[in-house]
Amino acid sequence: MDKQQMKVKVYGARGSYSPVNGEATQFGVNTTCFRIDVGETILIFDAGSGIIPLGQDLVKEFFAKDATLDNWVTHLFFTHMHIDHLIGFPYFAMLYLPKSVINFISPRILDYDLKDVLDMFVHPPFFPVSLHDLPVTTNFYHMAEKYVVYFFEDNTFEIKQATEPAPEKWIARVQSIRNFMHPKGGSFFYKITSAAGRKVVIASDTEGFLGGDQRLVKFAEEADLLLHDAQYTFEEYQKFQGFGHSTYHMACEVAKQARVKKLLLIHHDPSHSDETLKQIEKAAQEIFPETYVASESMEFTF
Repeated sequence: MDKQQMKVKVYGARGSYSPVNGEATQFGVNTTCFRIDVGETILIFDAGSGIIPLGQDLVKEFFAKDATLDNWVTHLFFTHMHIDHLIGFPYFAMLYLPKSVINFISPRILDYDLKDVLDMFVHPPFFPVSLHDLPVTTNFYHMAEKYVVYFFEDNTFEIKQATEPAPEKWIARVQSIRNFMHPKGGSFFYKITSAAGRKVVIASDTEGFLGGDQRLVKFAEEADLLLHDAQYTFEEYQKFQGFGHSTYHMACEVAKQARVKKLLLIHHDPSHSDETLKQIEKAAQEIFPETYVASESMEFTF
């Protein structure tokens, strides 16, 4: 892959839980997980059930070039720690390979470090083995709004204060801002920028404002791709106001004001069939023409 290119792939676009009605085959059933490649650097956002097929893909890729690699490195970020964004993690194939190195980079939410949450989750009685018993090498790093994570061509990275000068020869950087519009601690928005100036913004699990979330509008300004929560239709939202999720109208409003190039609707309600999602996509395109409903295996390259 060209080190100047950024590739985004959807592995899970559902919210809450996987559909069970058999009417959701086209857009997929897995919960939130996205992969972004910049050069040889692999960035993963959230570990919903979509991280299971992602891990299977990574194993094939790493085995194909095993002789050229001392370690198999991935970097994992979390928007927040609700179960639909964690449920696939114990079954992530990279946890079970001795050459695998996973760098966890996450803000604190509700005074919990990500390591504390994962240690509780991957541990008896919830899981047969503990995280520290697995052969993977795990490293945990803290980030917050005031930090920027810079990645380099050799797959190393550096976390710096946002006020500090950027290091030389970075190929990608990740920034975050706190989203307060999700229950019990909120979540985090992420912006991934390549050295070539391409930008992708992930805004999952957020409830929109009348007139648009202006902090998010500024954060996502002129992004190549905005991934935005759109769990509810307008009619559904009236019943679920305050649950921390948006309608496609809210997502389109942010996309228009931020002048993004493409909008990808994510965190689909588990009750939404393929037909419902097609209707949502068509209606959203009348507001913001470059709108797409996320489906598993969908890719964008910039």
